[in-house]
Amino acid sequence: MKTRRTIPMMVVALMMMTGLAFAGETAMNMAKKELYHEITDCFKEEIKDWNNYFYQHDINKFDEKVQVCFIVNGDQSLSLIRLRSDDNAAKDYVKHIFKTKKLKADKVLVGEAYVFNLSVRYNTN
Repeated sequence: MKTRRTIPMMVVALMMMTGLAFAGETAMNMAKKELYHEITDCFKEEIKDWNNYFYQHDINKFDEKVQVCFIVNGDQSLSLIRLRSDDNAAKDYVKHIFKTKKLKADKVLVGEAYVFNLSVRYNTN
């Protein structure tokens, strides 16, 4: 009889640990999505401002793609690691946003590096 009781307990324990692992993964995915939305919102807000980066640098039209690689620091702030683009003005713009906006990530993302592709389009006409 002892054998029958321990097997179901082991199965329940395994199911509980599996559930916790899936919950942790979901929390990480949710944190990534929230950070992505926060970053994109910063770029959108900057472009909407009449005194934005492009206005200050006399840029009337801009259409570039930038690959952004950053790491989440221990204090949950973001630090750029690498920017890839054929246009130096695009790189400068992304650096400006990361320098002037206070972006914070969730604690579950600390210590990890992330890469995303950014397409920036701006036209005053």
